[in-house]
Amino acid sequence: MHYLRIALIVLLLAASASSVAAAPAKESTTAVFFRETQNWIAPPFYQFWRTNGGLPIFGYPLAPTDLMTNPDDGKLYATQIFERNRLEYHPENPEPYRVQLGRLGVEVLQKQGRNWQDFPKGEPKRGCDFFPETGHTLCEPFRSYWRRYGLELGFRGVTRAESIALFGLPISEPMMETNADGATVLTQWFERARFEYHPDNPPQYRILLGLLGKELYGPYRPGAASVRGQALIRLPDGGAQIRQASVGIRGPYYPEGHPLHGVTEAYFDSRGTPFIVSTEEWFTTLATIQPDNSFTFSDFIPALPGASMQLAPGLVDGVCNNGQKASFFPFGSVQEFSLEAGQTLDVGEYRVNVICGGLFR
Repeated sequence: MHYLRIALIVLLLAASASSVAAAPAKESTTAVFFRETQNWIAPPFYQFWRTNGGLPIFGYPLAPTDLMTNPDDGKLYATQIFERNRLEYHPENPEPYRVQLGRLGVEVLQKQGRNWQDFPKGEPKRGCDFFPETGHTLCEPFRSYWRRYGLELGFRGVTRAESIALFGLPISEPMMETNADGATVLTQWFERARFEYHPDNPPQYRILLGLLGKELYGPYRPGAASVRGQALIRLPDGGAQIRQASVGIRGPYYPEGHPLHGVTEAYFDSRGTPFIVSTEEWFTTLATIQPDNSFTFSDFIPALPGASMQLAPGLVDGVCNNGQKASFFPFGSVQEFSLEAGQTLDVGEYRVNVICGGLFR
């Protein structure tokens, strides 16, 4: 047998600051990578994040998806932390209630040693909304902002219930406070958010949401990694001329018992046609051969705790010496590996076999 040592070049998913993972339909996006924090937002959270406000409401991803214990019920959920909130996947719920928001307003106050139930109460008054559930009012400059946004629950417009689902009920009256950045601003706390009024900002940025995720969970933790190694291609007995070849990187794959094992999400393209995306196998890319026999894919392979990735045969451009087209044998060459975020993993030698003419012709 002949052996040809070759390596991989990166086939980048995108060249912009945010890179988009491969998706089943061109019009749709299932996952996005943010170089700003070296993290992905992936299924099952990306569609929720995008539909319900994106960066202004949730902020950048602070860390990769992980398994975390909910402080309210003590159960373990697939969770992703963002600058302004925490998203949890609850597979036991029907849609659209499977992704749930954390009560970070309450939790940050608890971390500060403050009990919101001890805050002075408000009274009903003209031009304000009063919430008897908590005894607090919602007035300008925060009232219009609160009413403008809400979780998409299928109603026409933005309803009171959808705004409550996104921000929660008010748990304080407006008061002057110094935030984590040292700015003293008019502030009002909600179950899931903190509203701040910055009068010197342009009009569209005068109401800002506090970075409660950062305040509760600390600094950014990267969720991407790199892979390198050696590629060894076994040629057929008659030999072949290989001009270029690639290896596929795909995943993630979750073991049985993991909350995201086997989870699928329904998406819609621009024509309204539904299709299914799995939380597994949403990342797929090809890396091409380098002449120095090494392969490297760097920068943004998802490193998700509890999940694995795979190397698999990619594409090959070549001709066998008998004149037939060279193809990779598609079976038996899969290699699994696990990644640590922020690190480069050497996967060693990866072997694939070339056949002539393909299996089906």
